[in-house]
Amino acid sequence: MFEHGVTLVRGLMAHPATNALKRGLVRFAAPILSLAVLAGALVELRALDWHAVRALVPHSLSFWIVFVIAYATPILCDWAIYRRIWNVPVSGIAVLARKTIGNELLMGYVGEAYLFAWARREGHAGRAAFGAVKDVSILSAAVGNGATILVALAAAPFMGALHIGIPIWAAAVSLCVILAPPVVALALRGRLFSLPPAELRAIAGIHAARAVLTIGLTALLWHLALPDIAVLWWLIFSALKLLVSRLPLVSNKELVFAGMVVILLGRQADVPALMTMMATMMVAMHVAVGSVLGIFGLAGAAARSMRVRDEVVTVGL
Repeated sequence: MFEHGVTLVRGLMAHPATNALKRGLVRFAAPILSLAVLAGALVELRALDWHAVRALVPHSLSFWIVFVIAYATPILCDWAIYRRIWNVPVSGIAVLARKTIGNELLMGYVGEAYLFAWARREGHAGRAAFGAVKDVSILSAAVGNGATILVALAAAPFMGALHIGIPIWAAAVSLCVILAPPVVALALRGRLFSLPPAELRAIAGIHAARAVLTIGLTALLWHLALPDIAVLWWLIFSALKLLVSRLPLVSNKELVFAGMVVILLGRQADVPALMTMMATMMVAMHVAVGSVLGIFGLAGAAARSMRVRDEVVTVGL
């Protein structure tokens, strides 16, 4: 019975109609994502409080330079990874930017689906392309959780003194949940991953560098926005914020963040407004870049359709 079911599924996957559907998905994935990103950008634009952002945004050039670097870091790290795997050219940075923005403005793993469709369109074998995207995503989650564990270990001596209101049992169980993906990835690496071990180590290293850069650049941005607070305190706060945000069994995260702000940075620090400003700026950046890439993506799709139509007409003649 099971073998009959497997045979049936394989037959369906090999059916011409299924192949045509897969070709259609690969062909139209880019314009569909471009339209979706544009729609998401319009929705986010209506929700942004531009007056509040303008009132809080620092005017120093150094802040904007660091902000652009912080925004580009995840995209450039993705490009470094896929350049190793597929030798993606510099122009492929736009593809990785669409992936990131799709995940942020729409929903998780929409960007990975788009990247897989793009890889298929570029001629990469379906199974190999899916395996590469899968491996990178799993390693990203595993390294992110591993970084959280390291932050937790480094912060453990200070957690009691900070009195941030996380029960010991909740912290312990949450850390076990966080630890599970890296442990599973290591235990099943022979069956779970399809890329060579050397590539996996390099990808994990890039993910680790991205985690460190994200914490450091975020702390530097906060320091440039509120320079009265030393950058060291911002680093500690950034690391602890990463830790608390990933604890799955802590429901009152906003209260915990508020307690961390008072204890680490003092009651006079305008941190809640700063957090709102930074989040709004990041969404605004996604909207701006996503809109530009969406327009260019639709224009590119239209140009490709015109070329295909001209080729068909030429062959017909």
